[in-house]
Amino acid sequence: MKKLPLAGIVGLLASLLAGPVLAAPAAQVFVAVKTPEAVDAMWRAHLCALLPQPCDAQALKLHRSRDGGAPDDYLLTSEKPLAMARLKRDAGTGGWQLAQLHDFSTYVASQQRDRPSTDPELHLALAPVLYPLAEGRWAVAVTQRESESYSGGGASYVTADFVPLDTPPGQRAKAARESIPYWCSRSIRACFSEKEYKTSKHCHDESRGSLRIAYDAPAKAGGPYVWRYTWLQSEWPAHTGPAGNKRTSVDFTDDSARKPTACDGGLQ
Repeated sequence: MKKLPLAGIVGLLASLLAGPVLAAPAAQVFVAVKTPEAVDAMWRAHLCALLPQPCDAQALKLHRSRDGGAPDDYLLTSEKPLAMARLKRDAGTGGWQLAQLHDFSTYVASQQRDRPSTDPELHLALAPVLYPLAEGRWAVAVTQRESESYSGGGASYVTADFVPLDTPPGQRAKAARESIPYWCSRSIRACFSEKEYKTSKHCHDESRGSLRIAYDAPAKAGGPYVWRYTWLQSEWPAHTGPAGNKRTSVDFTDDSARKPTACDGGLQ
């Protein structure tokens, strides 16, 4: 019988003592159906009828899983009412079946609290992504967008509350994580004459930013996942060429004292 070297014995014992390795989780991403009318010419009316009323048919978006899934499974997001639904479509009859409904119409977003009535109205929506909270537990991002426009430019700032999908019926949903910078875009005109437009390399001050999330496996089975955020931002000053477009990356966690300031303003 061949003997294992000492290093091999030590490695084997370590793996046995460590127990099973817990796989790192991943988000479930859904992509928009490009031509939903090809699936059902009356899909807006048919799906509005499955949601809490009143329903704005023009505020519906139909999605499929980016990673495949059953051919007749769909995800629906609605802005009015604020809701998300898992749907199945009968290939034979063409009818729709509501598999699961998550109603956020009574959810009070973090940026709505104590907000002066004179402030611009927030636009609420649901991102078509399921974010892992723990094994078998998921959250959806309730996005809150504030926009402003001015002569020759404009800006949009978006933050997100990550709200669990397993809130018991009759209870008001409570965010697991809130006021996280999610996305931003800002453009300010810097050319004001015909000569400047002809000679300048770039006639706007531009900023773009977006969030990335990495998930660490829990310390023990069934525990919450650890979220690690990375904020990616680009700053392209006016009158500079593409080489002037500088990109930065900032890492932060839920416990960070300060979060990134998205595009130099907005809701943060």
